[in-house]
Amino acid sequence: MIDFPRLEYLIQTKTPNASVHLHKTPSTDMINRKITILSGGTATNELVSLFKNLCPNDISYILPISDNGGSTSEIIRIIGGPAIGDIRSRLTRLIPPHQEPLRRLLGFRLSSEPKIAKIQWNEIVDGSHELWIDINPATREIFRAFFIHLHVELLKRSKLHSSKKQFRYELANVGNLFLTGARLFIGSLDSAIELFCKLADIDREVQVMPCINTNFTYHISALLENGLIITGQSQISHPSETHVHPHKKEDNYPPPIDHTRPSTPSENALMTSYFGTPSLGNVKREIPINEVATANQYICTSEEEEEDQEDEESGNVPQYTHPELKKSQLHFNKSENIQPLLSPIKRIFYISPYGEEIRPTADSKVVSTITNSDTVIYSIGSLMTSIVPIIILKGIGKAIATELPGKHKKRILLLNGCLDRETYGMSAVDFIKVIIQSALYSQGSTSNYQQVEWNKYITHLVYMKEGQIHVDAKYLQDKGINCVEVQRIPDTNYFHLDELQSVLNRII
Repeated sequence: MIDFPRLEYLIQTKTPNASVHLHKTPSTDMINRKITILSGGTATNELVSLFKNLCPNDISYILPISDNGGSTSEIIRIIGGPAIGDIRSRLTRLIPPHQEPLRRLLGFRLSSEPKIAKIQWNEIVDGSHELWIDINPATREIFRAFFIHLHVELLKRSKLHSSKKQFRYELANVGNLFLTGARLFIGSLDSAIELFCKLADIDREVQVMPCINTNFTYHISALLENGLIITGQSQISHPSETHVHPHKKEDNYPPPIDHTRPSTPSENALMTSYFGTPSLGNVKREIPINEVATANQYICTSEEEEEDQEDEESGNVPQYTHPELKKSQLHFNKSENIQPLLSPIKRIFYISPYGEEIRPTADSKVVSTITNSDTVIYSIGSLMTSIVPIIILKGIGKAIATELPGKHKKRILLLNGCLDRETYGMSAVDFIKVIIQSALYSQGSTSNYQQVEWNKYITHLVYMKEGQIHVDAKYLQDKGINCVEVQRIPDTNYFHLDELQSVLNRII
């Protein structure tokens, strides 16, 4: 059995860069495969070697750009642009062993101490940091050019009289900073990713694609079954433990939530404030649901209004930010102690900076890739905040359902080994219903999951033996979905990778 590194499938901490190498000789059938993986960042990173063995010549990773947690939140706050944390995480994992010095550089995270972090960043920019020692001087200067460009942009956008307008370097990921600098200089995230791949010598047969081709920031919200709304991906899945505002006392963030998850937090004002309910203090407001969180914003002081006006005059991006998205998510919480949401998630949707629902269109290259793939895999990770934000984009649902002449597309769901904050109480059938309904939303369909053939969107469910998520295999077989059980590593919630690879090979 493979010594598989510790991996949190759902609520996770950052894992070290380690890959599992399963050496197999590719067959002619493998060489002709075309596989697309829909996933988030950390969990699926541990499966990249397995996927490479399944498809050595044509594999594509589609990733969301809506994560507003960690160091990405600081880049969005000061620079704007799409969230690149998951993309950088996947790219870093794909760096080959002979480029280990670059992997160390681009995977390096600055200190949690602000002063030390600023010193580390300055050393990286001026080329004196020890991370540069084993990197070719010519390569070093190419990277430094983009670090310097970003550094200048951060200085230009900083306001010395306001701590709120200073970029916080603590915990910043160097790979995120490089991608941001490259995107700003070139003007395209796709081109920045291509540059990253070229410089790091990542396999040309592997594509890493953001689900939306954009230079702007996209955020998601979750509508709960009880009508409440949570705004922001980090707030949905791994919110910061505290949020301190200079004009307000410290809040618990998130507030205490009972494990029984009551249907509505009607008696607790702190909970309702966190979830964006239509109240401000003790005053109920009759307003549309998509304006709820806006009504909960605190009253700005004249100093804050002046700063907002300066942002508009300087053209800083974005000019307006939804109040819930202003809460710092730099020190987000991915511990197992996060308690379930007050109510199950009814649906996920994209929002404008003003909190209004929007329906973005997927990158045409992403749509074409999914349409022409032999196999689409919904990988392990966060269902609601990693997989669904991809599926609900215009074009994705139809691409998944499209069959190519002479081929039968496989659509495989790798079921997580345990539940998380977003999926508490859900069964495998519930996971599949969410995916199908999201695909229908993508197509603007008024149908629901009961009115369509389920195997147009999922043909196979691969699940863990004795996993924490209930699987009604007979019900799913009757719906045309093949259920395949895989052994797990004893005393863990992790797939046995040898058997998982064997099972996926047989299915594909």
